[in-house]
Amino acid sequence: MFEVIPAIDILDSKCVRLKQGRYDRETIYAKDPLEVAKKWESQGAVRIHVIDLDGARTGSPKNIEIIKSIAKGINIPIQVGGGIRNLKLIRELIDSGIDRVILGTTAVNNPNMLGKFCQEFGNQIAVAIDAKDGKAATEGWTKVSKKDVLALAQEGIELGVKRFILTDISRDGMLTGPNFDGIKKFIAAISVPVIASGGISCNEDIEKLKSTGSEGCIVGKALYEGKIKLEEII
Repeated sequence: MFEVIPAIDILDSKCVRLKQGRYDRETIYAKDPLEVAKKWESQGAVRIHVIDLDGARTGSPKNIEIIKSIAKGINIPIQVGGGIRNLKLIRELIDSGIDRVILGTTAVNNPNMLGKFCQEFGNQIAVAIDAKDGKAATEGWTKVSKKDVLALAQEGIELGVKRFILTDISRDGMLTGPNFDGIKKFIAAISVPVIASGGISCNEDIEKLKSTGSEGCIVGKALYEGKIKLEEII
């Protein structure tokens, strides 16, 4: 089943969206991320994507208690990322009911650790590959590495990664449509499930993404701006 996954990005305890990942281009949509999660669940979401933006930028999650409250407060699985870079925190999150932990910077900067995490947690680890001109960005997208996204993915698979979340940073929060060619090329080159993210602006974009072979897509701004209605698309 193709999953349409609403995104909840948390910055300073509020539910926000950024444009192209830029912290100086923030829109606040709600003060209570749990209420937003309940809303998406009530409209038929089968999973929620939660990112601690403070953690992504600093490497130290700041909104863990809010995230745990979301996991307890709804009955559908949530996947969580943003500054998660050690075994203790991954275990704490999974023990508190989080279904899937997303790693980004660790995958680029510390492949040995990534291998250990995958060995221990298997399918509960997903790797976020955030692409900027074909290279992988890190640290809340504030830095761009020299690693090619496909090379990074192949390396990840060899280390045991079972799933990727691919985001085109230039499209994220812009409502200009996904980078369909980039998504297709990426999916064709690797052998594990891929969730697409970035730029989704309408129902047609989601229908088109289904034909790329992706496992699902993450929708943010289009939902918050009312351009996509979750009940309709699901």
